[in-house]
Amino acid sequence: MKKIITLGITLNDEQRQRLKEVAELEELEEPASIEDLVNKSDDADVLYSNGKYLLESLPLLKNVFVVYPFVELGPFNSEKLEKNGVFVANSKGGNRDSIVEWTMFMILSLFRKIGPRIRATENFPFELQESLWNKKVLIVGNGSIGSKVGESCRAFGMDVTFFNRGDDLTISKEADLIINALNCNTSSKNLLNENFFMGLKKGSYYVTFVRPYTYDLNGLIKAIDSGIISGAAIDCDPENFGDTKNEFYLKAMSNEKILVTPHIAFSTKQASANGKEIALQNIECFLKGKFDNVLKKK
Repeated sequence: MKKIITLGITLNDEQRQRLKEVAELEELEEPASIEDLVNKSDDADVLYSNGKYLLESLPLLKNVFVVYPFVELGPFNSEKLEKNGVFVANSKGGNRDSIVEWTMFMILSLFRKIGPRIRATENFPFELQESLWNKKVLIVGNGSIGSKVGESCRAFGMDVTFFNRGDDLTISKEADLIINALNCNTSSKNLLNENFFMGLKKGSYYVTFVRPYTYDLNGLIKAIDSGIISGAAIDCDPENFGDTKNEFYLKAMSNEKILVTPHIAFSTKQASANGKEIALQNIECFLKGKFDNVLKKK
């Protein structure tokens, strides 16, 4: 009988029963180190991880199907892992709606400047802000989340263009808004660098919920300080939820034109439930001989 080992995963009774029906189940605490993760998963056919030390441990694993209840783990070479019998599946789409909600809130906050006017206590002069209608938005990344963001932007009357792998990034020069929806792989590493930000349309905005692996924060800040980018919104992934003391968050906070949140874009009850359900379905499919949501990365 196949064996499932969970690391740092809290299962409810229904989830536990589902896994026990398809394999032997061993529930363990999250690992304290890379070595601890490798040792704990030594005899697993399936490893269901909460993500702690997982990315760093992948090259050391052998003959195991790995799942986790979220979307982005980070960059790795799936071809090399597969030579060791290691396959990695994410919970694609689990947090999509929650990320889209955060993104649209931030877009409205940047263009309409609504935040400072909520519960205002002082009079202020009449002013006009920008509508989203007819604004040109470039979404960099046309995956599960990026495509859904595009649908929402179109619902607000925005003119949406997608950047796909191999496209010419010079199309960004006409955009009023750039949304970074890239995942982490070798082709996306620092793709949005200082030259990219400095070449954007004057007065444009930048929104991202993905990892800084894909973009240059210093370059973004330089473009803001140079008057090219009018403002930005960043959810600080992969720092811990609610962590406002890490270096990346503090650097983003240092510029008053950047709206910063401490890795909260994903954080809804629905996204959490969806991620866990997709992880369980990935396990059930694997044990039936099927591969769902297995990642291909280089």
